[in-house]
Amino acid sequence: MFDYDIVVVGGGAAGFVASKLANGLGKKVALIEKKKLGGDCTWFGCIPSKALIKSAHIVHQTTRLGEFGLEPKRPIKLNTDKVMAHVRSVVQADADGHPPESFRREGIDVLFGGLEFLDSHRIKLNEKIISSEKFIICTGSHPFVPPIEGLDEIEYLTNETVFDLDILPKSMIFLGGGPIGVELSAALNRLGVKVTILQRAGQILEKEDGELVDRLVQTLQAEGLEILTKTQAVRFSQGKGKIVADIVDEQGSRQIEAEAVLVSVGRRPSIGELALEKAGVKFDAKGIKVDKHLRTTARNIYAAGDVVPPYLFSHISEYEAVLAVTNAFLPIRRKVNYENVLWCTYTDPELAHAGLTEQQAKERYGDKVRVYRWEHKNVDRAKTDLEQNGLSKFVCDNKGRLLGIHILGHGAGELMHEAQLAKSIGLPFSKIASVIHAYPSYSDSVRQPAKKCYLERLQNNFFVKLFKKATR
Repeated sequence: MFDYDIVVVGGGAAGFVASKLANGLGKKVALIEKKKLGGDCTWFGCIPSKALIKSAHIVHQTTRLGEFGLEPKRPIKLNTDKVMAHVRSVVQADADGHPPESFRREGIDVLFGGLEFLDSHRIKLNEKIISSEKFIICTGSHPFVPPIEGLDEIEYLTNETVFDLDILPKSMIFLGGGPIGVELSAALNRLGVKVTILQRAGQILEKEDGELVDRLVQTLQAEGLEILTKTQAVRFSQGKGKIVADIVDEQGSRQIEAEAVLVSVGRRPSIGELALEKAGVKFDAKGIKVDKHLRTTARNIYAAGDVVPPYLFSHISEYEAVLAVTNAFLPIRRKVNYENVLWCTYTDPELAHAGLTEQQAKERYGDKVRVYRWEHKNVDRAKTDLEQNGLSKFVCDNKGRLLGIHILGHGAGELMHEAQLAKSIGLPFSKIASVIHAYPSYSDSVRQPAKKCYLERLQNNFFVKLFKKATR
């Protein structure tokens, strides 16, 4: 007899969903968290970063008043000293929305502390032995810190510490041009921090459509953000109130300096203290080994969230948590399917991504690929809002089915979902053209290219071609 039907290890996005779903299925559940409920998204990721981005957006809008026919009666001076305190208040308000008591009221035992597996059915938590029929590991990830000379001798920041700042530094060096680095650096730049991004690859946001990234880079650079690609930091040292970075690029070696350094070069699974080997769970530096059903090499143990590569997003964590729980307890087992993974980088303009980029699609399908584009300068609502900086790209096969969705523009993270629905259920992109849309709205950036797809398919229809030939 086990203490629990299932123990969920990790109280973040995946752990929340897994514990509540298992409880809803009538199982006796324990949710174990090492520190605080909420996980990376609440404390160090989605919530604080978006609060910071919003503050930065407000600052930026004050610089555009003249564009909207507004003239302040006196010069606007903004003090950013309270911004980080505001961000922390937003984080705390979110955390207050899911206290341990709310889970306990539903019948879920919430326990705190570090644990280690003793075998596949037993764990040791705070000197107490707990047994369970099944486990789901959802312990998330943490920042990877590269072995660069001198880095361990300076007080560098990560996404886990930057929001603890009270006063923003005057200058910062960002190691890494991925989503975390680009979002935070763009926001801090608007808040008056002089930011330099060091990116080893030839492009920031390497997984994104190159054409859209180029446009975004032009926008960020125009706002004063310095982006150095094909550049590597090889050494750090502490100077007089400054941090000095020795960097190497295609032109050679040189030094740059700043008041602070933020490391954002990737993530690693937070599994080092779990003693997974005692439970028979295999893993490597990227994460836990799972099968198509998210079951680990121990038959009664599943995993979900950031501990399962390759997609480290809260919405994917929730998706995986649902599959892991249902596969653990229901007779119908479902395979994980990442064909319709999507994400958005919340720069300004936003950059939304689903499926294959244009280049990836052409490499896979050749000349069967069709790309339908729409410039946001031709969207009437974007004209009224002066938000015309954007481009939508919809990548389709020769039957009009969506292979990829890529939108750079205002509200791209919201705009992508209509096309994502069509992609997910296999509807031709052209079908969106027949749906009545509100006018004026940003949805024109989806509807108009869908109309182009519809017209192209109509013109290529055998009967239409036959009719046109007969009536000439």
